[in-house]
Amino acid sequence: MTRRRKNDPLGIEELLDTWIEMMSIASNMEQNIARKPTVARPKHEGTMSYEDRDKDIVFTIDMPGVAKKDIDINIEEHSITVKAENGGKRKYNYSRKFKPAVDPNSAKATFTNGVLDITVTKLESKPTGRKVAIK
Repeated sequence: MTRRRKNDPLGIEELLDTWIEMMSIASNMEQNIARKPTVARPKHEGTMSYEDRDKDIVFTIDMPGVAKKDIDINIEEHSITVKAENGGKRKYNYSRKFKPAVDPNSAKATFTNGVLDITVTKLESKPTGRKVAIK
């Protein structure tokens, strides 16, 4: 039970205070509803996962909202670039440099359920020194 103020034996001021507080809360709720909802973005968006295996390198990129025909992949000996655009609604631009040399002609890509997987074969590293004969 709440105590009524001395000058308010019927509790009208208390009722008004409660009504004003409720109207303030309702106003805040309306403002929050009117705002555009914030869409949570997964942590991996904007990044490319990279797995360095014994004989190859595998890149995986989540690219929802684009079609296979919209994806452009360019691979060089020490870098990869992947771009995609779907009528301006979705844009992806990934670029990565890596240390092991790869054979760009070995690249294989699959695109399933919005996930792009690219596999490239590493080039065998050859020793760069030469044997020196002693005289």
